[in-house]
Amino acid sequence: MANLGQIASDIFYYEFDADTNETNISSISGWLNANVGELNNLIFTSYSGTGIDLAREEQDIFKHLYLASYYKKKSRNAIKTIGSSSPTNNIVSVSDEDSSVTFVNGNEVSKQFRALSKDHLDELNKLVYAYNYYQAAPIQTIAKNMVYEVLTLTGTGV
Repeated sequence: MANLGQIASDIFYYEFDADTNETNISSISGWLNANVGELNNLIFTSYSGTGIDLAREEQDIFKHLYLASYYKKKSRNAIKTIGSSSPTNNIVSVSDEDSSVTFVNGNEVSKQFRALSKDHLDELNKLVYAYNYYQAAPIQTIAKNMVYEVLTLTGTGV
């Protein structure tokens, strides 16, 4: 069982290799805290607050939910730089003879981030399906003798 701080720490260290240029634990933890309701909607739970304890499967679902959102946001930010008046595209290569300069294509970068987001959404959907399928309780329970009585009624008509 892990709380939101531990999940944020795991995401930061294991998914981003503790790169503070990408994100930080506080930002991840804040996002997780703000989106507990979305997790509840996906897996039919009612968690609330920062002191919640999630099982391993729930942690994995929440991790992929965060990463899908993170890469979707990165995709949007890459698109924003294309239309800005002061683009922040990085120079990829510079040639001297014919004086050519090559910049990063923001549209392609955005597509790659979008693909990463989609990969995490696909994995998220698989995890949510498996979680809900295996956590589902029966809707109706019947006694064994009741089955016999129903079969007797339908077979004899009495």
